[in-house]
Amino acid sequence: MRVLLLALLLAASGADAARPFVTDDARVVDKDGCQVETFVKRQRRFDETEFWLLPACNPWGAELTAGHSRVDSTLGDSRTTILQAKTLLKPLVTNGAGFALTLGTLYGATTNPYLNAIGSFSFADDRIVIHTNLGVLRDNAAKISRGTWGAGAEVLLIAPRLYGIIETYGQRGEKPTVHTGLRIWIVPNRVQVDTTVGVQRSSLERRFGTVGLRVLW
Repeated sequence: MRVLLLALLLAASGADAARPFVTDDARVVDKDGCQVETFVKRQRRFDETEFWLLPACNPWGAELTAGHSRVDSTLGDSRTTILQAKTLLKPLVTNGAGFALTLGTLYGATTNPYLNAIGSFSFADDRIVIHTNLGVLRDNAAKISRGTWGAGAEVLLIAPRLYGIIETYGQRGEKPTVHTGLRIWIVPNRVQVDTTVGVQRSSLERRFGTVGLRVLW
């Protein structure tokens, strides 16, 4: 499940949805622009902490991410390098739809490539935006391909700074994770902080919280 979360979390690198979403969105960083996302995730039922650093830039129309994650856990530590490219097939427009595609690889104990198809849908003049994902992750340690999915909504609570998010995501054969949180723009479209809580009711129940920071320029 940790490899799946790596793939899904790094996919959330869009221009407006992004953190604290796990489900990806049909947006990219502005051309010639860059961003850095960083966050800490802490499990509540057992001793596990994750740290993520995900810088991304858009030099020619595709958003490129090269990042790193560190997991310190009683279940085993891990270090993973993340490389991803994301391209828009159709830009998301107000009261319309947008589509995008991500292709990436996770470098850790094994090399695990993944592909993710993304659809985003705007309602009520962007006050509500729904994001849907359908993808596949190649787990080379287990020598199988795992289907992945996600669906989430971002809701404008107080314009233009405060948003709420709710989503569910997972992979074939496992119970889904439910995730909720808040995003606050300290400087609109430049500096964002966020916080979330989530739960996956698997045999080892996971209840977690995250705190994140995102900076764009």
